[in-house]
Amino acid sequence: MKRAFHPTAYAPEAAEIERRDGPAFAILTADHPAGFAGSRIYFRDIIAAGQKQGHLVYVITPSSVADSSLWQGFVRLGPRNWKPAVVPRPAAVYNRIPNRALEASQSVQRARAILQSMGIPFFNHRYFNKAKIYEAVRRAGLGHHLPETRMFTGAESVLDLLSRHSAVYLKPVGGSIGRGIVRVDRRGDAFDVWVQRAERAVHDEVRGSRALDEALRRMLMPGAYVAQAAVPVIRFDNRPCDARVLLQRPRHQWTVVGYGIRVSGEASITSHVPNGGHIADRWTVLRQAFGARSEEVDARLTAFTRSAAAAIERSMPGHVREMSIDVGLDESGQPWLFEANAKPMRFDEPEIACRASAGVIDILRDLAANAR
Repeated sequence: MKRAFHPTAYAPEAAEIERRDGPAFAILTADHPAGFAGSRIYFRDIIAAGQKQGHLVYVITPSSVADSSLWQGFVRLGPRNWKPAVVPRPAAVYNRIPNRALEASQSVQRARAILQSMGIPFFNHRYFNKAKIYEAVRRAGLGHHLPETRMFTGAESVLDLLSRHSAVYLKPVGGSIGRGIVRVDRRGDAFDVWVQRAERAVHDEVRGSRALDEALRRMLMPGAYVAQAAVPVIRFDNRPCDARVLLQRPRHQWTVVGYGIRVSGEASITSHVPNGGHIADRWTVLRQAFGARSEEVDARLTAFTRSAAAAIERSMPGHVREMSIDVGLDESGQPWLFEANAKPMRFDEPEIACRASAGVIDILRDLAANAR
């Protein structure tokens, strides 16, 4: 491979030449008073993975993107040592804009327009919408892996689901990491209503449909919600748990990078670690729940999530090359899709985190090669 020379001027004091075998890549995140937003640990891992494959990888913000051969970015010189730098225009970009509001901002839209006009590929284009994700999976013939779901229109939509199911979750269409989720359980003519607040779920008990509607209106965040039947999932340490599956498509096929089990917190209605959930060993949980069938269940989960990822990709514009999918397993081993996330958080399992970072570089390499 022809060697490439990447000039990198560390503003304002010094300049040096970075020599790399391959093209430069960028991680796009948001502006921040500290320079840039996002997980610096995750960015560090991706930069290190790029270096192993001979690539200069750096961080940019929307204000960095310009119609020129040199951009202003941030390079990592060592532990906790990030410096502004003049960097070569990237061959491909990894989109890590950290929230939906910023992604819809004029500065990000401007940056995306410039990238498109210059033929610089980037992934992933945008956050997912839950209702559209469920519809894409259903259209692909995978509806039997979806809990019964509908748009929330008021207490009547919850009551209808509760006539067939023991509990119902209300989820913000544009939510992530469990924020704003509400759970409703029926007990005779009373309802237990739980809303996730940080690491704890806040509880209210109401009686009657009117009181339920009033409680929900108080608890729900602004914006659209879906109402989804609760699935009786397997338990570990006497708490519900699900699988968080990381998938990437470096080239033609979706692959499972790895998955971990997340166990609901003692005072939480979700399994998200930021909300009080904790990690459990995958095989320990599967063997406890399914015994000799654990490998079969593992294979079913893997095959289903690969099919679901492909279905979601087909329904989305642009380059969708990475996602995480939250899957529940019932006692029969049937996988159920709960969530799909376009901007997965860094996994806590070291081996998954390592493979994920290398996979990001593989995706960027493939996008750059096909853009030429």
